[in-house]
Amino acid sequence: MNRIMRFATPTFRCAIAIVVLGAFGLATRADERDEEIAKLKARLDALEQRMPLEPNPVPIRPVELLTQPLPAAPPTKALPNPDTIGKNLEMKAKWNNALQFESSDKAFKWSVGGVVQFDTTFYAANRDLVRSVGTFNNLVEPALSLQDGMAFRRARLRFAGVLWEQVEFFAQYEFAQALDLRRRTLGISPVPAAGTNPNNDFDPGDNVGFNELYLGITKLPVLGTVRFGRHRESVNFVTATSDTNQVWMERGLMFDAFNGDFNFSNGITISNNYLNDRAYGLLGFFHSNNSNRGFYAVGDGEYAYDVRLTGLPVYDEACKQWVHLGVDYSYRNPNQSQVRYRARPDQRSGPSFLAPNILNTGTIFTNAAQQILNGEFAMASGRFTGAAEYCTSWVNNAYTGGLPNPNGTLPAGVASRGSYQAHGGYVEALYFLTPDHRKYVKDRPGYARVVPEKVFYHLNTDRGLFTQSGAWEVGARYEYLNLIDSGINGGQSNAASLCVNWYLNANARIQANYTWMDRSFDPGGTGGVVGGAINAFGLRFNVDF
Repeated sequence: MNRIMRFATPTFRCAIAIVVLGAFGLATRADERDEEIAKLKARLDALEQRMPLEPNPVPIRPVELLTQPLPAAPPTKALPNPDTIGKNLEMKAKWNNALQFESSDKAFKWSVGGVVQFDTTFYAANRDLVRSVGTFNNLVEPALSLQDGMAFRRARLRFAGVLWEQVEFFAQYEFAQALDLRRRTLGISPVPAAGTNPNNDFDPGDNVGFNELYLGITKLPVLGTVRFGRHRESVNFVTATSDTNQVWMERGLMFDAFNGDFNFSNGITISNNYLNDRAYGLLGFFHSNNSNRGFYAVGDGEYAYDVRLTGLPVYDEACKQWVHLGVDYSYRNPNQSQVRYRARPDQRSGPSFLAPNILNTGTIFTNAAQQILNGEFAMASGRFTGAAEYCTSWVNNAYTGGLPNPNGTLPAGVASRGSYQAHGGYVEALYFLTPDHRKYVKDRPGYARVVPEKVFYHLNTDRGLFTQSGAWEVGARYEYLNLIDSGINGGQSNAASLCVNWYLNANARIQANYTWMDRSFDPGGTGGVVGGAINAFGLRFNVDF
């Protein structure tokens, strides 16, 4: 080093000195930075000891909702003040899927609405089967059964409202389906003579009239709602779901067989929600009838008693998930000691003789009761919806051809059938192709109205063509019904259906249904009835408000 320094110039010596001093300074500053970092780490450790961080909560997965406790009760709503009810009777109008009027305190409400459903139906079956169905339904010209057609399935106008906070009313007129040939299909009306028009039997010929009409008292402690009048016997999930919220064009074979003849009945119901709306109960007391259009029911002791209990073990609208379970029971003293089980196609082209019975037990006579037991399951998760129901019905001391004599002997043509039992059910699965979800009605558990995330538009605007899709849904359903038992050969059927539903908005939809339906009978007693497959395709254009 000394040798090098001896030959170095003064300038070079100065540069070496600067480099050495700089390196020493950098090393010193690095030591200072390390010391500062160590002090900061020590301070951070001290703060963490004073204020420990909370662990991140574990998110609840959807499947864990079943094991979670019920949520806390929602904040209590302000109760009405009796001193102010009815003081301000000014009504304001708004659109809420119908035209509605209400007072500022909501103690008075009134709405007007309706539904129009126009169906186009096409059938395909071999000629022998078509003639057999016509003979099965007592048509003068059997080849006229299962004809294609167009018809208004429903054309209704309704009025509903609330008076003085608690009194409700509902009145709905039906303008479609005015012709009723139920007596002929029951086999108790004379068959027209050969060569006459098969449409001449208008007895009973219903006219335009109410199909649902009731008064009620609501918000009663414990009891909930009490209704009086003509209203639905909601003894299964598919019946409880409103006509305007149905997924399929028809409710199906199970409904037709076990609930179709008394969808609307005269009676009294008590219903309420419990456990933060997680449970629902209904008790019904009705007079038995075999017509959905009659506004009277006469007969000593001919009463029906209904019970419906449902639960909602999973309900999370934020996650778009709900699960419904239910059980229903009906004990019925038959009208005029007569019971009938039947089923029609899942697509219909008009009144009964144009959409005839595919399965039919004919009249079963009994002095005992008809009993119905049904189980319900339904759920939705995001875009997916699923449901299944199973129903069985039985009649003890059943007879065909009439009733026994008072002394117990059987008249000519009367046969004892012992205990008769029928059963059936369905399972369905549906999926929205658009980001939509089917909601749930709590006050009469069933499917809710579909409100599309994006309302359909295909419209020229000042900014050009504006297009939105509405909600699109596809689905499949399998049905089974067996009416063969105890020598009563009502037939059995398997049916598979596909659907495409287009919800243009909350008030309009177009439905397309295809159904393959097979019917068969006990070969030991068919009486010439031909089984086989029936294909049906239907389109429905629906507007409801």
